[in-house]
Amino acid sequence: MSPSAAPTVMLDLPAVAGRNTLRAGLMALRVHPGALPNDRRGRDTVLRGLGAQSHAVVFVDISRGGSAIQPSLLELDAVLPHGQARQRVYLTRLNGGHVSLADRRWVQSLGFADLLPEFDAHDCEGSLRTALDAVAQQFAVARVTPADLARYARVLNEERAAGTPRAAIRELTGASAEEFAALLQHSLDIRDRSYHLQKFPQCFVGADAVDWIAGHLRRSRAEAVALGQALDALGLLVHVAHDHPFLDDRLFYRLAVSDVADRVPLGDALGSLRGLNGTRGVQVTDRTYLGKTYVQCWIGCEAVDVLAGRHGLARHDAWIVAHRLAQFGFTQHVTLSRPLIDGAFFYRFTGLPADGETH
Repeated sequence: MSPSAAPTVMLDLPAVAGRNTLRAGLMALRVHPGALPNDRRGRDTVLRGLGAQSHAVVFVDISRGGSAIQPSLLELDAVLPHGQARQRVYLTRLNGGHVSLADRRWVQSLGFADLLPEFDAHDCEGSLRTALDAVAQQFAVARVTPADLARYARVLNEERAAGTPRAAIRELTGASAEEFAALLQHSLDIRDRSYHLQKFPQCFVGADAVDWIAGHLRRSRAEAVALGQALDALGLLVHVAHDHPFLDDRLFYRLAVSDVADRVPLGDALGSLRGLNGTRGVQVTDRTYLGKTYVQCWIGCEAVDVLAGRHGLARHDAWIVAHRLAQFGFTQHVTLSRPLIDGAFFYRFTGLPADGETH
């Protein structure tokens, strides 16, 4: 870094506790963060100029990518030229959703530094440490010591967003949402189950999960339900038919956690759905339901069929891959009222590049 180039960190993050946590951690590095322009044109201008600012690091939230406020991954891909500048851009999901290994690998394959789920003052060696160490290395300054970061974290505790799903999980388990979901995946009785002659693959019973959480973590049943509902809010746990929140009842649920799905490159999966590279994707056409026509849409269960067949996946794993693509904002329900469901529901592609440009 040249003597005249001052370290610059620019943030385009939502007004949640994680933003305050990162800001304070950066100040512990003696780096004072600034803000990206809050209008799209201004933000894009700054991002396009990153190649000429070797002293700048950027954090951009894509939790609600493609909205009027937050950009999507492919919008950023279109704006930022390929090269070293991308390696100084960190993407986050502070405003909702979760982050899998497959999500991070796709972001990194596109040349971005990483995709981080949270900056939590109670987790000084997690994503917060990853971000601060990267900034310290970029600017050739000493990393924040564990003692200094812990001291800042004590102050930052007052800034945490009490009652958010991630905060609730951290408080009751000491783990991140992703870590807790993975623990449940390896601890609960997850198997194919049937109800009224219908088969539901790889699911567990809500009341049994409450039994395990309450016993293993020594929490009340009400706290165990709260943990399940926090995972539900982040998209890490769903009712098999998407008809119920997490309840202490004999209802079936599944987790959006899969080592098999983690191995599927999400860019390839998106190309499969779109029928790129000579493959047969979902059938996009106008469809009618209850007298209303929905233009240029496709059916959720057919997307799961395509992913299962093209990538050799069980339906459960294929749904998880489709669910992850929806988190990036590449697909959405035609009325924005449902998540990606393995059923007869209509969806559209959104914010995609021209054919042949999917990474």
